Amino acid sequence: MDLRSAVGGVAAIVAAVLLLIGIVALARRRRRERPWLMVLFGINAGVGGVSKDTLRGFAGIDVVLLVLAAAAFVGFWPGPGVHQPLWMILAIAQPLAGIPLLRITGEAGRSGLMGGALVLSILMVVGGVSSAPGWLGVAASVLLLIGDFGTTGRRSRALALVIALGYSALVAWFGWIALLLLT
Repeated sequence: MDLRSAVGGVAAIVAAVLLLIGIVALARRRRRERPWLMVLFGINAGVGGVSKDTLRGFAGIDVVLLVLAAAAFVGFWPGPGVHQPLWMILAIAQPLAGIPLLRITGEAGRSGLMGGALVLSILMVVGGVSSAPGWLGVAASVLLLIGDFGTTGRRSRALALVIALGYSALVAWFGWIALLLLT
């Protein structure tokens, strides 16, 4: 195992743990530990005392998750299975590009995590080396992108379910890629 894989694996573990902490933070209404994906769930499920306004601003937990995602993706450089440096740059750049976009707009940019995860997951499937975690990542990314773009501020049990499934899949996916990178 090289240093890049080790750092990527640890970043994936930390991301999964922070996402799990986000569930508790929503229940306890702790704003600082609540990632935007949990806020989206709260809006659609009508729990946690959150609204669309809660998404505005530059939350540290969101930035940390974007950085951790990019670091985890770097662990697969130059690509899972087949060398795909251009696609890997796209996967890594999306969460990183989300940070200044979030800083500028106060709202947009966080979806870079799902965009990058989607690209990496497709590479995992196409490369054939890790197709099962790749499909899990595709499912998580698509479900969360639907939940993200579909959230209007009104309650929607259907979107809450989509986000809950995507969130669970994302936690499992980060755990699985950590295992791939650390073994």
